[in-house]
Amino acid sequence: MKLSAVVQLIDGYSRAPAEGIAPRFLLNGTPCLAHAKPQGFYAFSELADGAYRLTALALAFFPQEVEFNVPLAQPLADAIVPCLLEPSPLYPYPTGTAVIRGQVRAALTGEPLAGVVVQADYRVARGEPRQAATRTSDYGRYDGRYALAPRPRLAPDTELTLTFSKSGYTTVSKQMTLEAATTRFVDIDMR
Repeated sequence: MKLSAVVQLIDGYSRAPAEGIAPRFLLNGTPCLAHAKPQGFYAFSELADGAYRLTALALAFFPQEVEFNVPLAQPLADAIVPCLLEPSPLYPYPTGTAVIRGQVRAALTGEPLAGVVVQADYRVARGEPRQAATRTSDYGRYDGRYALAPRPRLAPDTELTLTFSKSGYTTVSKQMTLEAATTRFVDIDMR
């Protein structure tokens, strides 16, 4: 077996290796199999020389693409391709995490809007400004839904501004207070 590439899937929320998520992979748009290894590593073998685009698919995360070339230009240990997976609305946030969930719809039609950028601007307990962002899903019954967890853990009564933006629609901002370790639901209609 000729080892061609190694990708490590990283959980974008915990920043730890993404283990136990049963990913699927597309290599240049075609389904492919990878050899699963500990610590979120996936090995690809017997690939012809050339440029590749790998898409990682897992329910709790948005699809993520990475690119690599075969043969590797450096030793394998230095050529591991990190793939940071952004949590989707299905992500199982840990207990005690402050989370904002909701759905974004087109005001005129009531249809869910996928691909809306949802951004939270806030200050941590020491007054430092922070941002957290995600986007709305395009996955079946989760169309237009989002889940956003500002980090690090929030102080009580953290004030934040949520901004919703998508090309072709007017940007919407909403001020709110988020308690530590709670879930708030914020649905938005965009024009």
